[in-house]
Amino acid sequence: MATLKPSLLLCILACLCISPFVPAQGAAQSDFFYLNLLWPGSYCRSFWQKTCCMPTTGEPALDFYVESMETYDSYSGNAVTNCNSTCYFYVNQLRNFITDMFSYWPEVKCPSNNGVTKWKSTFCTYGTCSNLTQANYFQQALNIRKNLDLLSYLATKGIVPSNTAMYDLEDIESALRAKLSFSFVIECNRMLPRSNGPQLLRIKICISSDGKTIISCPISKETNCGSKVLFPPFTYDDMLQDDATDKSNPIKMPFEMDQVI
Repeated sequence: MATLKPSLLLCILACLCISPFVPAQGAAQSDFFYLNLLWPGSYCRSFWQKTCCMPTTGEPALDFYVESMETYDSYSGNAVTNCNSTCYFYVNQLRNFITDMFSYWPEVKCPSNNGVTKWKSTFCTYGTCSNLTQANYFQQALNIRKNLDLLSYLATKGIVPSNTAMYDLEDIESALRAKLSFSFVIECNRMLPRSNGPQLLRIKICISSDGKTIISCPISKETNCGSKVLFPPFTYDDMLQDDATDKSNPIKMPFEMDQVI
């Protein structure tokens, strides 16, 4: 058997010692979630969403909504999305908690709808990159939201929905940090007209990869809010138009069979 010359062997060993391991590009894997909780009062008063519509499933809660649970890779700091080119969505897999979906994961974007299109898009974008089943993906997000009373947390610092009050971002962060530690980041949008300043739009909360536990955020995200922030109210009468064309059966869900969407 041929043997390596000593000089060649030393060269190979030297290269192994000084060459760091670099993961292959494109190998990003989701290892935590950002649970996005949306404040509809700000969403419905934004540049791109001048009004909202009442869902065909009835009145949603007057609270923060689940918008999505984004899959993230802490190594790259990027979202991991669309992991399955063929994505099937089974509406009936949500039947055991469908009332919570209507209340806390609605689609208030016009025209009035039942939320199914939004749920499918969210699952196909992020859920397919998680280690969760379709039912678990939605159920775990709703469970986390259920255990968070964001409106009460904010109220401890006197931060309540108002058309006129401007709140210090530091006070908002302090109120949330007392309950959530360093597990969140705040995002804002702007109200019409632009001069009214930034609004509290979204609270992004870091969640473990099994979807069960709030964790300290593995990556650092900067807020896009200014030092002063609006927190506009959300009410049905002045913010949700009712433009449903068929009012005979407001809940339009295919429960008779496990329909694929």
